[in-house]
Amino acid sequence: MLAIVLALGTSVAYGVSNFFGPLLGRSHPQAAVLLVGQTAALVGAVAIVLVAGDAVPPAEGVALGLLAGVGNVAGLATFYRSASLGPVSIAAAIGATGTTLPVIYGLATGESLQLNEAAGIVLAIAGAVLAAQKGDPVVIPADAAAWAVLSAFGFGGFLIALPEAVDQGGIAWALLDARVAVVVLLVAGALVLRAPMTADPRAFGKLAIPGLLLLAGTLMYAEATQRGLLSVVSVLASLATVVTVTLSYFILHERLNAVQRTGIASATLGVVLLAL
Repeated sequence: MLAIVLALGTSVAYGVSNFFGPLLGRSHPQAAVLLVGQTAALVGAVAIVLVAGDAVPPAEGVALGLLAGVGNVAGLATFYRSASLGPVSIAAAIGATGTTLPVIYGLATGESLQLNEAAGIVLAIAGAVLAAQKGDPVVIPADAAAWAVLSAFGFGGFLIALPEAVDQGGIAWALLDARVAVVVLLVAGALVLRAPMTADPRAFGKLAIPGLLLLAGTLMYAEATQRGLLSVVSVLASLATVVTVTLSYFILHERLNAVQRTGIASATLGVVLLAL
């Protein structure tokens, strides 16, 4: 049960971060929001390593941690690219299907599911996809669809690589290695795109919040994978869209269409089945 609670905590942390990050991006450069947040997360990861006192992991563990960070950034960057070329809701829906990759990986490496768990996984993934829909069905351009598929592979790769890094070198070092990759790639991307990266130092505190939430969510996910099945934990940790949509409804008073309401109900039922 603790694994389920931790995985759902990941979704809450990611969902809250995904809600407040774009809001901060309306008044500050988006690159600055990302970099300040991820730098704060990197500092937090360093602190976790110092407190844990774990030995430096073997090269394979470091590589897997870096790979998790690369998958994280790749998923985010390709999602933004897809959203710039087509409907955001469709890009988010396709990206959400990346959750199927750790499910397949878990089953392929020997995990087995009970009937309620299998049904819960299907309902939770379907719910996340439906909750991302904000308008009437539309046709997504082929190039936007291709970028969205890449984002699904990026996020799915992150969900697979991180627990493997944890197995090799422990949670603390896996978090740090992944954050190093994220920050380095974000800085490189901002320089290539010549995106403004400066912000008022007085705003650093609030700009750090989304990144620290992501670090907390990743920490809970890493711990959850040590206590439960990857095929189950990864799905419960990927319901951030449901959390973000719910926050938008209650805080921003955005209306939910019938498809979104169905998605939230489906995801909730899936969580209940997985918790049985």
